[in-house]
Amino acid sequence: MRLSPWWFSLAVVASVSGWMASGLFMHHGDGTAGAAPPPPAAAPLTKVRVIELTAEAKPIEIVVQGRTAAARKVEIKAETVGRVAEIGAERGARVKKGQLIVRLATDDRQARLEEAQALVRHRQLDFDAGRQLTEKGFRPEFKHAESRAALESAKALLARIDLDIQRTQIRAPFDGVLDQRPVEIGDYVRDGIPIAVVVDLSPAVVMAQISEREVGQIRLGQAGSARLVTGGTAEGVVRYIGAVGDPATRTFKVELEVANPEGRIVEGMTAELRLPVAQTYAHALPPSVLTLDDLGRIGVKLVVEGDKVAFVLAQVIAGDSERVWLTGLPKTARVIAVGQEFVKDGERVAPQTLALNGSKS
Repeated sequence: MRLSPWWFSLAVVASVSGWMASGLFMHHGDGTAGAAPPPPAAAPLTKVRVIELTAEAKPIEIVVQGRTAAARKVEIKAETVGRVAEIGAERGARVKKGQLIVRLATDDRQARLEEAQALVRHRQLDFDAGRQLTEKGFRPEFKHAESRAALESAKALLARIDLDIQRTQIRAPFDGVLDQRPVEIGDYVRDGIPIAVVVDLSPAVVMAQISEREVGQIRLGQAGSARLVTGGTAEGVVRYIGAVGDPATRTFKVELEVANPEGRIVEGMTAELRLPVAQTYAHALPPSVLTLDDLGRIGVKLVVEGDKVAFVLAQVIAGDSERVWLTGLPKTARVIAVGQEFVKDGERVAPQTLALNGSKS
């Protein structure tokens, strides 16, 4: 029997309705029919690595560049004339106080000394005899005064010649190093000619110029240190603070006296002078953890309660190529060391603790 198109369409609609109804009843039967579609899976949390730190006591220091110098330095000059007859010490040698450096020839000084001594003895005899005559009234008083003057004049001449002989022997004024000695045997020197330069390097001194804003924080006798260009560090105390500033730079001279028993600190070395003026609590961190907020202010990103990110402003009070010291953070802090550029303030993250040497913990 052949179906008409109308009946064929009706049969198709009935079949589809029955199939849908059977599926609906089946879902109601297992308790899942009509349920809302499941929500999309939550995005995974950003992983960051953090350093757990506790604030440490840190001195606030004035740090300036300076140079080393001798505690004492003197240029010895000739005080008489003469030919160099003897050399007592070579350049660079350590000398003791009173040690001979150069001796000048005495020439006729010894003869003049003996002549002056004889004159003093003669004047003394004349004075003694005249005094007895004056006391007995056989000699006028003014004659006795003249003999006294002659005696004193002879003594003065003897003293001058004796001093001139002493000046032919040029000696070290203190323990130190003979840095320069521009004369040699045979040289003829006159008054005022440089003979030697002696420097005292024990202790040594580190000199620097401190700004007018900071000089008021420094006190005589306070402790300080100097980092030398050789890599060593020397401890010492402030021995001098300039009372008059340099009119061109508005800075004041400061000297730190440091021990130098072996003389390894020489004059003219570059040194970094460090003078602690206060103390605070700070965190030591690698410079790489520093970041900026939208206003360009320096700070770091922390992981706080609930594993959320918090940007905290910080102040750098000291630092070098390996670490910086920051204030402004909580006493204990979890600082984001890796991944801080990929997270924002208030975001939840998945922190992983990282030791300062780079190993995970």
